[in-house]
Amino acid sequence: MASELKKSQQELWIQLEDHPLMRRTDKQLEGQVKISLLYQDRFQGSQPESLKEYNPPDRRKCKINWEQADKIRSSYIPGVHGKKKLAKEFGVSKAVITRILKNESWKIKSLESASTNCSASCRG
Repeated sequence: MASELKKSQQELWIQLEDHPLMRRTDKQLEGQVKISLLYQDRFQGSQPESLKEYNPPDRRKCKINWEQADKIRSSYIPGVHGKKKLAKEFGVSKAVITRILKNESWKIKSLESASTNCSASCRG
């Protein structure tokens, strides 16, 4: 068993050595980290407009849909029908439920649409 593990580790290391990123210097990697941080600051966690056409929600492999996100928002009652219960009911993690309730994912554009049943066309 131990020899099989060592052999698989060696094979993995050989694959990693051949990867183009392994040939980059520390200075190049630091530059990429800086660019990534600038990108994060610029877009503040939201997807740039130029990329939105390539990643609409209907193309993603999501476990829930807009209707379920609406139901999660309307069903949430702290202490009664909480995040843990909703997560189990919809087959997602508690973190997903939290992001939906905080409007970080499956976003509703305005607060007034959060209180009404809005069609999918009004969401961003």
